[in-house]
Parts: sequence; C-alpha cells; structure tokens
Amino acid sequence: MNLSFEEILKQRFACKAFTNQEITKDNLEFILEAGRLAPSTCGFEPWNFVVVSKKDNANLSTICFGQENVATASYNIILLARTDLQAKDEYIKKQVARICSPSDEKRFNNILQAYTYETNTLNEEQLYAYAKSDCYLALMQMALAAMSRGIDSCMIGGFEKDKVDMFLELKYPFQTAVILSLGYRREEPKYSKKRLSLAEVVRYY
Repeated sequence: MNLSFEEILKQRFACKAFTNQEITKDNLEFILEAGRLAPSTCGFEPWNFVVVSKKDNANLSTICFGQENVATASYNIILLARTDLQAKDEYIKKQVARICSPSDEKRFNNILQAYTYETNTLNEEQLYAYAKSDCYLALMQMALAAMSRGIDSCMIGGFEKDKVDMFLELKYPFQTAVILSLGYRREEPKYSKKRLSLAEVVRYY
C-alpha cells in the first residue's frame, strides 16, 4: 500500500475489531522502529515496548474491560513508562553520556543538571505522568507507521493498570502507560471522521 501522509491521517481510525489476518514480522518491526525513532523530552526515551502475541490476548483483554480490539488483535504493543529520570539515576546519566563524555566532568554535570532540572523536583507519580506523556508520541508514530502499511490500530487507554503491571510482572522503573492494538479491520468504520474545524481549534497570535 502506497499512501500519502494526508491519506494516512484520514484513513487511520480507532478499529474496534480485527480479522484473523496476521501481521508479518517485517511489518511489526517497521512499526516498532517507528516508535523507537519517536521524539522525547531531552532525548530521554522514557519507554519500553512489550509485544503481546495473540495467544495472550484473552487474558489481556480481560483486564482491558473485555475490549474486542484487544482480544482480536494480531499483536498488542504495551508501552511502558519509565520513571528513573533524575540526575541520580544511571539511566539518565547514560542518556546524557551519548552527547557529552563523563570524562569532561564539569560539562557533563552541567548538562545533566540542565536536562533534569524539572524531573529532579518530581515524585514517583509525577515522574510517571511525565514519562507517559512522551509515550504518547511513540504511540502516535507507531499508529501512523502501521497505517502506512495498511495495518489498522486502536489506542487503548481503558485498562486496569495495576493488573496489567502484574500481568507483565513489571518492576521499577517501569509502569504501563498505554496499549496499541494492531491488526486488519474486520469492517469499515461506521461513521465518517468527525473533527472540529481549523477555525475552531487554531488561534493566530
């Protein structure tokens, strides 16, 4: 499928049920790569992507309020938010070291403190919200990448977070942020895309 970007934006929709057609490994990796390349605040990349295959769909769907798209997806990608985003954390030191060598101690510490100026003030709950907002960037990028290959998706925000965390046996610093269900639409959308007009959402200052 060769869609223009405008066509991708118009054709993507929240698919409620998928067929049995499987997504190929090549297409799955293309979608995951789109998520990996997503932008993030200060280049923190505060995420992991967990790929859940069809055999676990029934159990996952149960803790997603029985949603059919989760149950019928070829794959469900669970995006995890990570909360080790402060200057004291080895993960962030590693991220900063990609652009400044720790051997240049003064410069490294200056950049580290500048990048973590906000996160150093946050508690665990706030760090989760901070990381989760970045996860949505990767989520959208993967959904659009999927549509470019003719693969439908639905972004799942309705789930029992504690139970999904337990299902994945998550430990610090990871928590479930959002889920992307992927597959091929069982039927066409029942309604045309409804959006506010540009005049209603855009202001020129």
